[in-house]
Amino acid sequence: MRIAVLPIGPVDGVMLEAVRRSLSEAFPDTEAVVLGDALALPDEAYNPQRDQYHSSMVLSFIRAYTRKVDVHRILGMTEADLYVPGLNFVFGEAQRLKGPAIISLFRLRPEFYGEPPNMELYLERASKEAVHEIGHTLGLSHCRNPRCVMFFSNSILDTDRKDRAFCEGCYLKVLENMKKLG
Repeated sequence: MRIAVLPIGPVDGVMLEAVRRSLSEAFPDTEAVVLGDALALPDEAYNPQRDQYHSSMVLSFIRAYTRKVDVHRILGMTEADLYVPGLNFVFGEAQRLKGPAIISLFRLRPEFYGEPPNMELYLERASKEAVHEIGHTLGLSHCRNPRCVMFFSNSILDTDRKDRAFCEGCYLKVLENMKKLG
């Protein structure tokens, strides 16, 4: 499987590389690459009342972009704060089965919660959310195991509690669905 990591707006190169490595490690026989050109955040996705970007609209722009690259999956990464209607924010969103995915780094920084900067924690949170969203693109749903990377993160506490890896049941689904890619 080949996964592309696509910066949406300016994204730190260290973060892009850390997430790329995590995706290669989490999914067997996978090559993850960082795409060099950043895609601009679409103005139409911005909601000035919320000062956030509608993640589903950003996904539509990513989907249009994916026709230009030869990959099985694509993960957008942005520094912008994302939301979907009905929720205050989202750490990420994915279109299940073959679609693109996106994660927001905005609320993953310890500083967002009044804590001191901690690059190791920041990278770990981003890696977990990246693996989680790519898992959705492989057809996985949220898992009930709070340690599984596919557990739904309602808050940063959920993200911190879960592992970077799939539980056994979710990992078997990943392997099964990856076989279908050929």
